[in-house]
Order: sequence, then structure tokens, then C-alpha cells
Amino acid sequence: MRYKSITLLGLVVVLLLTFVTLHAKEDQNALGYLNSIRQDAGLIKFKPNKKLAKAAASHAKYLVRQQKNGHYEKRGGGGYTGKTPSDRVLRAGYATKAVMENVSVNTKTSYQSIDTLFAAIYHRFVFLNFDKDEIGIGNAFTKKKRRITSSFVYNIGSTEIAKLCKKYYSKQNGFFYMQNLCKDSSIVVPEYLLQEKQNEIRLKNSQVVLYPYSDAKDIPPVFYTENPHPLPGSKVSGYPVSVQFNPASYTNVKLKKFRLFDAEGKEIRKYKVLTHKNDKNRRFTKFQFAFMPLERLEFGTTYRVEFEALADGKRVQKRWSFSTIKPREPLFKVVGKKNSVPVKAGKTVILYFQPISKKDILKGLKKSRDLKLVYLDKNTLSVTLPKKSRVTEYVLYDKHRKVVLKVK
Repeated sequence: MRYKSITLLGLVVVLLLTFVTLHAKEDQNALGYLNSIRQDAGLIKFKPNKKLAKAAASHAKYLVRQQKNGHYEKRGGGGYTGKTPSDRVLRAGYATKAVMENVSVNTKTSYQSIDTLFAAIYHRFVFLNFDKDEIGIGNAFTKKKRRITSSFVYNIGSTEIAKLCKKYYSKQNGFFYMQNLCKDSSIVVPEYLLQEKQNEIRLKNSQVVLYPYSDAKDIPPVFYTENPHPLPGSKVSGYPVSVQFNPASYTNVKLKKFRLFDAEGKEIRKYKVLTHKNDKNRRFTKFQFAFMPLERLEFGTTYRVEFEALADGKRVQKRWSFSTIKPREPLFKVVGKKNSVPVKAGKTVILYFQPISKKDILKGLKKSRDLKLVYLDKNTLSVTLPKKSRVTEYVLYDKHRKVVLKVK
């Protein structure tokens, strides 16, 4: 019997193949999860595009390598493939500059990445876009102890616009042409043709898109920040509720009512409704509306939404419900300066530190040394006690609150 040894080169090849396979699986999981959300919301699925994926992967690696966050790259740094998302997709061979990009960093999985972006209203609208139908996803990780340990990048494009940029059009009087749209700068696309192709994709989607969609489960109760920030000065608020009208179906929409109620029928009174008229960052279109709770929603609660608008003179009314996530372990709300929580040795409890202001997130938390902590969000902790305890109580505290975990 003959035996073969693995050479160093062979080992490197095996490791690289494993690494590539893991990244490909993560991207596949991300696409499946994102498409399931889009379909539940009434939108068509994104198709995978290898060129968009190549651009997304290169930017994800750049962000981790350069310890950056955002959509722009600087020439001269290692891993540079283009200043803007448009530059990077063109370099990867995509035919048009008409792309959108979502980016998140420091999430452990693609699922967490997508959930984080859906909580951020501007980034949510990118994922719930009516005009786009294909996507490329890239990710990068490092095991080193660094400020940015992971990145996820999503480049979103249109098959129909990409096709337009593969043809030449003779100019005719009386028509407007779109310049600077295609990789080949000599190609100018008739504006009417661009609009026709956009509407072909839009018409495959629902006329009105709600998010969270009707009967959605396990919705996070909280929104923190995004760049730019829709609620300047706030570090913690409630999960946004949004309504979008399909531009292919409507031309003029006037908001009449947008209300949110908890499980007991009590109306959420502290909120801001964002529209294209009052959005300071000018990101909303005239077809997009968002109810922004100014305080966190509660865990494990069903909320009811009432929405009404005049769309092209016709009344559009929507009433639906969604439910926030309910932790599996016992949940305790930390509300005062001193709190006492009974816990069995070896068991896990969830501690939710209810924010005392719009800027109150957990910071500088101190603990008894044997406690195992996992942050579920910036106000919520999973706390596990040792199986064998030599003490009768453990302590967690910051400058605002103190929690004593009493061993039962």
C-alpha cells in the first residue's frame, strides 16, 4: 500500500479552497435570506450577478484591510479597486454605472448584516428597491483583534439597463439622451428607452410595499444609527415602519395618516413621520414614508399599524400587524438604579437596560469576573452564570444602574 504526504503547497491550496467555499456559502445564504424578505414584502427576487459580486468582494476586502467603513476607497491604499461603487463595478466588467450599494461592518453573519441594514431606513429602501433585479454580494473577515473584523457589501443593479449599455443608438432630434450611464462612454441611451426598461422591472413588483410586512415575526425592536442619520442627535430609537408606493403605478401620493399601536391598543405617541418634504438628508422620494418611533419598541410584542394616503386622488388604506422578537431565555427589564434578578447557577438570563434617554446605550459596563456576557444589541445582554458558584450573588453596573444577580 502506498501513502502520499500532503505538501505545504497542497495544504495551502486546501485551505484556500475551504476559505473560498465558506465565503461562497455565506454569500449564498445572504442572497436566499434577502430574497425571502423581498418576496414576503411583495417584490421580485434578486438574481445573482458574478460581475457585481466581484466588485462587492473587492470592496469588502478593502474595508477590512484598510479598517474603513463606507462606500469610498482611496487610491494608494492596498486593495484599491475604485473610488466609488460605480467605478468598482465598471472595473469588474459590469456594463452600467447605474448601481446601488449597501455596506455593513462588524456583524458576525450575513443574516445579522441584513437585519442591521433593514433597521436603517435609508439602507432598507436600497434593499426594497423597485427598479433593480440583480445583485452581487461580497464579504471579508479577519481573526485579528482589530476595530473592524468583518464587512458585507451588496452591489445592486438592473439587467435591463445593463443590456441597454451593450448597444449603440443613433441620435435623433427631439429626444433626450442619457450620458455617463454606460461603461462605454460613447454609448448614449435614449431617456424614453431607459424609463421603459425601468418600468418593465417595476411592474413585476407590488403596487405598495409595507415593511415590516403583514404578520412579520421576529422583528428587532430597535434602531441605532446609520450614515447619514435620519434622526440627528439620537443614538437609540424604535424600529422604523415604512410604506413605499411603486413609481410605475402612481404619480402623486399625499399622506393622510400613519399611526402605530402596541398590543394593548395604546398608541405610540413619541414618533416622527419622515417624508421627502422633511427628510433633512434628502434621501426619501415622494413615494416613500416612514414612521420613526423615538423610543425603543418592546420585545415579544405585536404592533398594529394604520396608514392612509391619497394616491392619484384615490384613498389607499392599509392596516396590518407585526411582532417583535421574543428572547428564548427569561427576560428582565432594568429600569431603575438598583435591580435584583434571581438566577439559577449555570443558567442564562436576558437583561434589557431600558434607555433613559435617546443617547443611552451600554458603555463602560463592569461585571463580576465569572459572568459570561454576550451583547444582543447595545442595550441588551445575554448573561450566563457559572455552573458551580461559590458566591450567592453577582453584580453588573455602569454609572446609571446596578444589577444584582442572586443565585437561587
